Amino acid sequence: MPPARHNARWHLLITDLAYAADQAGRILDEHPTGQDTTSRDARLWPYLRTWGEHDVLLRDLVLQPAHPPQADTTLGVEEEAWWTERARSARSHDLLQPRESLYDATGRQLTVAFIPRPDDDDEEVCLILTGDIDSPEMRVIGRYDTDDEAIRNLPPAVPPGVLYPNGAPPDTGSPPGLPLAQLTRDVIEAQHSASVAEAISYVTDRPPHAPAGHIAQLSEFLDTCAAWAAALDTRAGQEIAVRLRMLSAQTGHLVQDLTEIGGQLEEAVAVLPPHRAPAPRHLPALRPPTVGTTPVVPASSGSAASARRR
Repeated sequence: MPPARHNARWHLLITDLAYAADQAGRILDEHPTGQDTTSRDARLWPYLRTWGEHDVLLRDLVLQPAHPPQADTTLGVEEEAWWTERARSARSHDLLQPRESLYDATGRQLTVAFIPRPDDDDEEVCLILTGDIDSPEMRVIGRYDTDDEAIRNLPPAVPPGVLYPNGAPPDTGSPPGLPLAQLTRDVIEAQHSASVAEAISYVTDRPPHAPAGHIAQLSEFLDTCAAWAAALDTRAGQEIAVRLRMLSAQTGHLVQDLTEIGGQLEEAVAVLPPHRAPAPRHLPALRPPTVGTTPVVPASSGSAASARRR
C-alpha cells in the first residue's frame, strides 16, 4: 500500500493478530480436545476476543487492491480552481450537500457532494472534493453529472478509525441495560456520523406511539418533582418547585439544540480517519515500524496440526 499515516498502526495490529493466532495454536496443541477444556477455553479467550474485534478490519485490508487507483483530478488547473470556488461558495450558503465520505489508501479524505448547477439552480452537479470541506485546503478534483458516476471514479475506501484507538474508557458501573449507558457505548463504537446522529435521536425524540426520549423523560421527572415539592404547602417547597420548573423548561431548549446537532451529524456523512486504528492488544505499541515495511509475523509453533487449525 502507498505510504500513509495509518500504515504503522495497521502494521502493529496485523502483527498482533498473527501473534494471537500463534498463541491460540500453541494452547490448542497443549490441550487436546476433551482434556481440561475449561482451562483451555479460559486461556484461549483473550486471543479469540482479539480476532473477534479486529477481523472485519483485516478483511477490509485484504480486499484492498494491490495498486489502489488514485482519485487524481480530472480537471484542468483553471477548471479545478473555478469549481473549487463554486464549491466553497455553495458551502458558505449551505447549498453543498455531502452524499458520501471516505478515506483512500493514502489517507486523503474524499467527499462526494452535490451543488446547484451554475446555469440552472433547479439542477445539480456532483463533485468529488478532497480535504475537509470546511477548510481552505479543500479543492474539487472531479465533476460528474450523477453521483453513480462520481462513486465509480472513487478509489476503494480504507477501514475507518475508532474513537479511542488505545481502548475505550472503562464502564462507569451503570446497571446493565440502562438505555443511556448503552447509547454512550454505541457512540464509542460508532465510526460514521450517522450512527452518532441516530443515538442523539433516541435521546431527543418524542415519538407519538412509543416511549418518550431521554430528555422528555427527564422533563417529566422534573415536573413531577416540582409538583411534589409544591404539594408541601410550604414556602421552601414553593421555592424548590419554581427552581424545578425552570430546569424543566430548559430541557426544551436542550432538545432543540440537540436535534439540530443530530441533523448536522446526519448530513455530514463523515467517518473517523483511518489513522485512529486500534492499538495492539498483546504486543507493545511503543515502536511502530517504518511505513511501507512488511509485518514481522511471530514464529509459529511448528506444529502441522496447529497450522491447519489457523
